[in-house]
Amino acid sequence: MVVTRSARSQAARHATSPPRYQKKERQKTAGDGWFGMKAPELTDELKKNLKALKMRASMDPKRFYKKNDRDGFPKYFQIGTIVDNPADFYHSRVPKKQRKRTIVEELLADSEFRRYNRRKYAEIMAEKAANAAGKKFRKKKKFRN
Repeated sequence: MVVTRSARSQAARHATSPPRYQKKERQKTAGDGWFGMKAPELTDELKKNLKALKMRASMDPKRFYKKNDRDGFPKYFQIGTIVDNPADFYHSRVPKKQRKRTIVEELLADSEFRRYNRRKYAEIMAEKAANAAGKKFRKKKKFRN
C-alpha cells in the first residue's frame, strides 16, 4: 500500500485534535493522578447524601469537624460500601436489619440523633417565640425627615 502525502497530513490532523475538544475530554475525568475518576451524575438522592455530609458538624454535638470550605458539591467523587470483616462478626458489625441504603436513611433511623434534633428544634423555637413576644410590646419609633 502506498501512502500519499495528503493521507499522512490527514492522519496527523486527526492526531492533534482542536484544543477545545481536548479540554472537554480532560474535564470528563479527574486526571491520571486520581486514576481517571469520572464525574458522577448528581441525582436527588446523591444531593441529599452530600448535603447531610456537609452538615455533619451539627449532627453530633460531641464531635468536632473542621469548617467546610467548599460552597457547592464536589465535581468528582465516588460513593462506596463498607465490606464487613468476618473476624468482627460478633463485635463491631451492623446487623442486616439495621443497615440502610443512604446516609439520610441511617440518620432518620438513629433514635439518639432524632432525640437530639427534636430537643434542639424545641429550644430554637422557644427562643424565637420569646423574641417575638418581646417585640410585640416594644414601642415603635417614628421616622423623622
